[in-house]
Amino acid sequence: MDIETTGLRWKTDRVVELAVVRTDAEGRVLAELTTLVNPERNPGATHIHGLGAEDLAGAPRFPEVLAELVRYLEGAVLVGHNVKFDLAFLAEELGRLGHVLPDAPRVCTRELAMRVLPALGDYRLASCCKALGVESGNEHRALDDARAAAGVFARLSKTGFWRTSYERELAEAASVVWPVIEGPSRIAARGEAQAAAEPSPLGVMVEGLPEGTSSGSVEGYFTVLDEILEDRRVTEEKAEAARRHVEGAGLLRGDIVAAHRAYLTGVARAALAGDLGGGLGASDLGRVSRLLGLPADSVEQALAAARSGAAAPWPGSTRPLRPGTSICFSGDGEPSKAALEARAVAAGLKVQTSVTKKLEVLVIDDPHSLTAKSQKARAYGIRVMTVPVFLALARSPDKQ
Repeated sequence: MDIETTGLRWKTDRVVELAVVRTDAEGRVLAELTTLVNPERNPGATHIHGLGAEDLAGAPRFPEVLAELVRYLEGAVLVGHNVKFDLAFLAEELGRLGHVLPDAPRVCTRELAMRVLPALGDYRLASCCKALGVESGNEHRALDDARAAAGVFARLSKTGFWRTSYERELAEAASVVWPVIEGPSRIAARGEAQAAAEPSPLGVMVEGLPEGTSSGSVEGYFTVLDEILEDRRVTEEKAEAARRHVEGAGLLRGDIVAAHRAYLTGVARAALAGDLGGGLGASDLGRVSRLLGLPADSVEQALAAARSGAAAPWPGSTRPLRPGTSICFSGDGEPSKAALEARAVAAGLKVQTSVTKKLEVLVIDDPHSLTAKSQKARAYGIRVMTVPVFLALARSPDKQ
């Protein structure tokens, strides 16, 4: 088994993903379970497990996955790499629901590897896999790590160096009584929540516009996009405001589709100027493309246009960050908070460490951030923007 979490503190952090690979005593895979879990808080170390709040927003909460999880764990010896870590989180999640984690037999593949391979030195799961010729998959992906742990356990057991029989543990596991979990069960693997995501309200708005193009100007519409996209969340209310502007300006569908493509090219231009063409920049470009209701190939087209020097609006230029603006940062992604604060100081902004009603701008590392700072800022009506938007605004377009 493997569990991915928001952090390392089992008392306060939460599960974001779990996986169980059920095998027989010989290591043959019988069944697999994997699901995301909505932690009902900020996802934490996104740069490690790769899951943002947007990925987890539609995922089942822990009570919804518990019945299926128990079905996979009943009668089993619990095996994991540093399995104490996984079981501490599992016990805490069960405790929140009034249940107790049974004292089922467990085996730690890390401890086993230290005995069987005393000269290895580095006992991370990936290192053990490499030493034993086990496929490791993607690190910090629950299903890949659970499969890797199962493979390591099977290889270590077959060496015969330590032990080859777990008959006593298997007999003990069969007698363990697990909690009876009633109610519906729901699971959702990585990508399923995104695949089922509803279309962007902006995309729906565009589809409802009359066909054709007009002689009207879209310059004012870019101002609208700057405002509604800087936190990378588009609500029905924001889309309605965009629709009212479009109709008032006499613009048609062809005008707005072209404006959306030009705006995405501007976002690509800012990403390339900030050396964010990959990683953070690529993720942001994909998100903006979806929010604008553009097809999947629009990102590559925008990058190509930006590299060729095509004219495009600089994102956020209609809502600049003036020197002296008070700003605060929330999140623990990359670039680091310290690096972002240094950029803010260099731009003449006043960095604050907390959110108060007098704060002017909060920068978040995830559009669906659930940190206390982000929730407070939205409640106070404070301007919220994502890291890529801040990085674009912290640079002067005339210097690009």
